[in-house]
Amino acid sequence: MNRKVDVLVDLQFGSTGKGALAGYLSGVKGHDVAVSCNMPNAGHTAYSHVNGQKFVHKVLPSGIFSENLRVIGVGPGAVFSIDRLVEEWAAVKSYLNSINHYYDVVLLVHEACGILLPEHKEAEQKTLSRISSTMQGSAEALVSKIRREVGATAGYRAMEIHERLNQHGPARIVSQREWLESMDSADLILAEGSQGYSLSISAGFYPFCTSRDCTPARVVADCSLPMGWVNAVYGSCRVHPIRVGNTPDGYSGDWYPDQKEIHFSDLGVAAETTTVTGRVRRIATFSVMQIREAMTMAMPTAVFLNFANYDPEEADRVAGEINQAAESIGCGGVLLKGFGPTSWDIKEA
Repeated sequence: MNRKVDVLVDLQFGSTGKGALAGYLSGVKGHDVAVSCNMPNAGHTAYSHVNGQKFVHKVLPSGIFSENLRVIGVGPGAVFSIDRLVEEWAAVKSYLNSINHYYDVVLLVHEACGILLPEHKEAEQKTLSRISSTMQGSAEALVSKIRREVGATAGYRAMEIHERLNQHGPARIVSQREWLESMDSADLILAEGSQGYSLSISAGFYPFCTSRDCTPARVVADCSLPMGWVNAVYGSCRVHPIRVGNTPDGYSGDWYPDQKEIHFSDLGVAAETTTVTGRVRRIATFSVMQIREAMTMAMPTAVFLNFANYDPEEADRVAGEINQAAESIGCGGVLLKGFGPTSWDIKEA
């Protein structure tokens, strides 16, 4: 059996630095295929280790820095605006061409991807501010796809998408059969999830959650990959978890019983803002309850503990808590720590 898929997931409420981890893993492990199943309610930031260029992706995967890279894929569970997809592909191809190595990388977009339209975002802005949603239209676009509405998926817009993408580099809208054939020919695939376990629609924080589950099983399914191919699961978390900031008329949800909300000023650092909404994030103390539950669902091969630079002493304590949980659950513990926003800020624990 081909054990060739590395899955990357978030073990908290999102914004743990999955983009940086994806960039790091792609450079270290040399994946030849990187796939994502993102929706517009999450953004991921990564920096090239070659020239430091910054990439903020809502559609494409962040693990694009492998010297072996030959395919970038957008799986059928994704939702995107065509303009955003084209914008990101143009930037990635410009970068790849500039370093004179990745000239033959191709972008594959699954025909079942959902298409985000302006009316999807408008609908959510009318109804979801009460739960401090990002209100980007993700759920509405997914509903359109579930209803089998004409124009709801990439397959309906294949000619337009193909023409616009190929102005920047080779790209194809592919069927399920073509997708699986391409994935089957890969040596090592990096499958990237978005948001975090505790934002899962089934994780206990409903309605203050996202529109799907955020587990390895869901990521693999949304990238249309066989579960039997999974080689490793990387779980990303923070020393101090965050939640998206509240809207003026809404609330983004509670914390776990064993944690309390604090302020960035308590840590002596500048307040963080979210990639998508620009709101100031909420931040809290570490929750053992949360990490045990998330690790039980994810069974990570290894854990990445990020933002250790905010409080190195607390990071050491939290790493110990995670390793104790990992031992009792029977999964991997802390392998890597992050001390800043880039891949080169990631160190072995």
